[in-house]
Amino acid sequence: MSTSMCSKKYRNNKNGNIYEVIREDVINCTNANDGQIMVLYKSQKSPELLFVREKSEFLQKFEAIK
Repeated sequence: MSTSMCSKKYRNNKNGNIYEVIREDVINCTNANDGQIMVLYKSQKSPELLFVREKSEFLQKFEAIK
């Protein structure tokens, strides 16, 4: 059973910035990556900015914080 990532905060391993996951079930519908599962997240510094990243890449580049 997996734990939801939504509303949890993550630290970017490269720059140390903090982000909050909004959704973890976004589907990429571009031709090359059709069906790929994406994470939608926002910056804590600039919450109006939204980002998407492929879920497995997100889990490699970000660390959950408590």
